Amino acid sequence: MQRIAARLGLLAVAGFAPVLIAQEIPDTRTVTHTYVQLTFEQRYDDLLDVYADDAVFFDPTGDVFEGRVAQGPVHGAEQIIALQKSWGVTTSWFDIQAMFTVGEYSLYRGTLTVAFEGSEAETAIPFITVLRAQNGRITERLDFGEYIQSFGLGDKFDENTESTREIADRYLRAYLQKDIDAQAELVAPDVQYQDPTSKVFGPPSGELYQGAEQLMDRREQIYVNLVDFDLEVEQSFVANHHAVYMGTVRYSVNSGMAFEQPAVIVIEVREGLVTRQWDFVDYTAGPVQG
Repeated sequence: MQRIAARLGLLAVAGFAPVLIAQEIPDTRTVTHTYVQLTFEQRYDDLLDVYADDAVFFDPTGDVFEGRVAQGPVHGAEQIIALQKSWGVTTSWFDIQAMFTVGEYSLYRGTLTVAFEGSEAETAIPFITVLRAQNGRITERLDFGEYIQSFGLGDKFDENTESTREIADRYLRAYLQKDIDAQAELVAPDVQYQDPTSKVFGPPSGELYQGAEQLMDRREQIYVNLVDFDLEVEQSFVANHHAVYMGTVRYSVNSGMAFEQPAVIVIEVREGLVTRQWDFVDYTAGPVQG
């Protein structure tokens, strides 16, 4: 695995003279690969050395369950590990079908298979995890899973799922067609949008945008430089309040350069309006050679 060297301000004393000691900080992919191995082998004690003390875990699609996952982000390494232990997972493995790393973020998508205490049954779940590594530690984990069909949770979510599918599909078309007016009609006044992977470009890229007016203003600025914009959806699922689209985003810019990049777009719909959108894009994939 690749590693990058960084000099930390660790102070040693040799006589009376301070000496800087060189120490390596693992790169993002090294840290996130280690984390994936440890977490899906249930090596929880070892995870304490991988999580940052103030790490944050959030699974928005966990709103189909009762308990802490459904209530929002969990803060703190010990609290996250306690939550993971509480799930009662005895065995699990993650069949990773695609992954990419951009700056501080790694995204893994595939099929997560789990078994629980008291049962030999195995459950296969279409699953995405997005991990952020800073200073050699995991500081954020964001999950999206198709839990309804996977766990056979019944038809009580059907109405929400169908509404989400219809609204999210319309919104995604408007987003790709650069139709600001159509998007404005479909978003909630307090809509949130973030593409964490675009932080690699520096501010204001990667920022959280909140509010329809702010988001549409930002979209207008971005669309000025976009000539074409499309998403080839290779896989998707819609469950309760979330629609997840996985595939390849294609776009060209005014300079004439064209790009094809792996991407995941997640759209949250509540009460008939888009309330949140996440984009994750592999911006390390360079221009297409024409």
